[in-house]
Amino acid sequence: YGKQWYQRRVRGCWEEAVTLYELASNYEKVLEILIEELSRRFMSNDKGHEHVHQIACDVEKRAHHVALRKQFLLLLDLYQFHNLYHAGKLEEALDVITKLQLVPLTQDAISHRIQGFKSFSDELRRCVPDILIMVMSILNKMYRGASQNSTSFYGGQNKQAQQIRDQAKVVMRFAGMLPYSMPGDTHAQLSLLDAPMRY
Repeated sequence: YGKQWYQRRVRGCWEEAVTLYELASNYEKVLEILIEELSRRFMSNDKGHEHVHQIACDVEKRAHHVALRKQFLLLLDLYQFHNLYHAGKLEEALDVITKLQLVPLTQDAISHRIQGFKSFSDELRRCVPDILIMVMSILNKMYRGASQNSTSFYGGQNKQAQQIRDQAKVVMRFAGMLPYSMPGDTHAQLSLLDAPMRY
């Protein structure tokens, strides 16, 4: 199936390539293709995003004992995070990303997350800038809500707002320490989201 897969991949028919490799029970190649497509379409937020996610979820039921499975499942979890974020379920989305242990929200987790990042594949690293922006956007919105809901008797911010500010500082420090060249506007977008939480 090697030559046939190559010809279809060149034409962009990754679905056909997945079908051919699955017929040959070569799930290593199936996951290799799907990981690339999941990564490439992570932020597209369109029918293509939904379509590759559906196919990947279907394949997951059959692709057991494959070396790439852990990375594949992580990308599926990131799609869950992405979908919750865009559905406005911010706390649920933050819970998912916290459980995945990709982005630190406490100071003592930064070094561990940096070490974890070094082991990421290029496909996973490609998603990290967008993940950071979504996490900061969640914290920004939660901070605004917490700040508006209540303040202390002396005019200080409540504990929830302070906790969110501290989490945002950790994310910003993590972003600055990553051994990865992120797109030029990533740090600018993160700074804009962080700015309202600095004071």
